[in-house]
Amino acid sequence: MDVITQLSNEHAALRGHLELIELAAESRSAAELSRHLEAAHDALTDELDAHITVEEAEVFSAAAGTLGDDLVAAFYDDHAAIQALRDEIFRQIAQGQPPFEQSLHLCELILSHQQREDLMLFPSVRTAM
Repeated sequence: MDVITQLSNEHAALRGHLELIELAAESRSAAELSRHLEAAHDALTDELDAHITVEEAEVFSAAAGTLGDDLVAAFYDDHAAIQALRDEIFRQIAQGQPPFEQSLHLCELILSHQQREDLMLFPSVRTAM
């Protein structure tokens, strides 16, 4: 399996978690939100960080040559924002504070980022690779 296919598959797997987190945050159920964030903990931390590392090392470098540094910079910025917001959410959960709005924002940010990668970045890079 090539790296682009692997990354797209990882996007799909994470979307399953995000859908549940989003529903719990929208319903304002602290218990459900906490449960779904805990179930997604590994996917949102270790797995997401590994995913980001591969994207940045293998895909973004190829994309910079094809699409330009400015466009790729926005994807790097998204990664930093996603990781910072994710860390804040897990800090709040640890303190017993349900992060409803932050969770909704995280879901929106990740889903938008994935969509731009899957529909624009990855096809452009696949051609370049």
